Amino acid sequence: MLRSTNFYFLFFLFVTSLSFSQLTPSDTTRILFIGNSYTYYHSAPELVRQLALEKFPDRTIQVKLVSQGGMTFRRHWESGVAQRAIRSGSWNFVVLQEQSKLGMPLIIDNEVYFGETDLFFEYAKKFDQEIKNSGAETVFFMTWSVKNRPEEQELLTYAYSSIAQELQAKIAPVGLVWDKVRNHKGFDLYARDGSHPSPHGSYLAATTIFSALFNENPVGLSGKISGHQLSSSGNPSLNTNLLVDIPEDDANQIQMESWNLVKQAKENKDFFDLKEPEPHFSIPTLPEGDEINSKNISGKWFGNSTYGSDYLGMILDIKEKNEKLSLGFSFYSPNKKDIMNISDVGIESNQLHFTMVDSLRNLNSRLSFSLESDRLKGLSKSAGSALTVYTHWDLSKEQIYNEIDLVALDQLFEEFETEIEKVGYAEAAMNHYERFSHLINRKYMPEESYLNAEGYNLLREGKIKNALGVFELAMLLYPESVNTYDSFGEALFIAGKKEKALKVVNEGIKLARRTSDASLPVIEATLNKIEQEETIMNDAPPTPAPVPPPPAPPAPPQ
Repeated sequence: MLRSTNFYFLFFLFVTSLSFSQLTPSDTTRILFIGNSYTYYHSAPELVRQLALEKFPDRTIQVKLVSQGGMTFRRHWESGVAQRAIRSGSWNFVVLQEQSKLGMPLIIDNEVYFGETDLFFEYAKKFDQEIKNSGAETVFFMTWSVKNRPEEQELLTYAYSSIAQELQAKIAPVGLVWDKVRNHKGFDLYARDGSHPSPHGSYLAATTIFSALFNENPVGLSGKISGHQLSSSGNPSLNTNLLVDIPEDDANQIQMESWNLVKQAKENKDFFDLKEPEPHFSIPTLPEGDEINSKNISGKWFGNSTYGSDYLGMILDIKEKNEKLSLGFSFYSPNKKDIMNISDVGIESNQLHFTMVDSLRNLNSRLSFSLESDRLKGLSKSAGSALTVYTHWDLSKEQIYNEIDLVALDQLFEEFETEIEKVGYAEAAMNHYERFSHLINRKYMPEESYLNAEGYNLLREGKIKNALGVFELAMLLYPESVNTYDSFGEALFIAGKKEKALKVVNEGIKLARRTSDASLPVIEATLNKIEQEETIMNDAPPTPAPVPPPPAPPAPPQ
């Protein structure tokens, strides 16, 4: 939970004015931004720079962005890139933006909340010390709550304000301005995911940061801004591009709200009188059930949970041998049977307890089950590097779950594994999907994007033989997709099968020319690299293969 200490804030300490009265036209203001997609969307640092240049045409304004999607203060600190950037130049300001859930989201059955925020405070202090050592000023970029949880803004406001008060740092109260404008009927501050900023949202962030840093009224500045587009890692484009085009009335409304709040905070020493808000959730608990022992829970239990959104079901197989319990836990998707590693099995206080290690998601979970009317009701707590997940489980003795016979599905995977050794992965997979389609009474095919990503993920893991099978399957299932030939050709070349790689890629080139496919230049480039025997894995898609994820928010926290 958040700290329990209550602060009575003097907000003028947060947004104290910067004295630019001594600046001359030759002065340079240098601003370093450290954040994630909330900052790099629509190149917000460049928007700040262009607003400042418009207001102060005789000054030099320089900005730099260190970012990646989903980055937290902790991950930035551990990577070391941000610290090197802080030390690399004489910055006037370093603007810090934490991940949208303050670095430690808590997930309860697919709903995301703010969890422990100790890491936010810990790494905010570390960065602040580093910034002060460099001679710059720390500025906290207060973020906004997601669209469907406006009530959580009070927690963001409290967290950013309390750390700014403690460190006597500055703050750009973007979240507070956002809260005033979020219900404007003429425009939407949110992108379609209800989390990231729309162009209007990024413009609001930029005008608020501009107002807080320069202590200047942004009203009257342009809403149509061109500049160097920033990549997700902060690299600027060589050419200038149109970044945002905000209608004049909308821009004026955003500018006024930004300046009014910054000015009000500066003039009103009692602007805040904040206490730590109560959490908007309660930690789930497992109710006491019936008497439980090794005999009345032995056997196979079937069902599902919110642990993985892609799973069709799961089987928990409980066995007793020599007065000891052993567990097998298998999770089923159309494409995979995931077998979890189980340890520390025991019965205590009428509950079954065990630890599940999920290497796919790098999560360790402690599960507890109680027996309620011939059903196993469970609750798990999973801890990863940056989140805590609570999940409910519901298992019964009924093997038909959501109209799928899980015992029959398990048998399909047994047949699949046996056939791989006999006929190879691609043919065995084709047979598996045919049998699976018969089981569910409708035609099923894995998506091309899934197979492509899965293949590259296997390549990165060094499982070249498996990757070749997946890419070959993709080409067989999607023979009219040029990309399947391109990917299979790359994999064959990596496997040392140059001649076959050339044959497959040339077939793909013929297909691309026959169908006027837009990816023709891509596969031609692959052919050239194979002929020249150049390294090609650097071109592999950066996204790992999608696996059934643990409960996640509608949009990944940023």
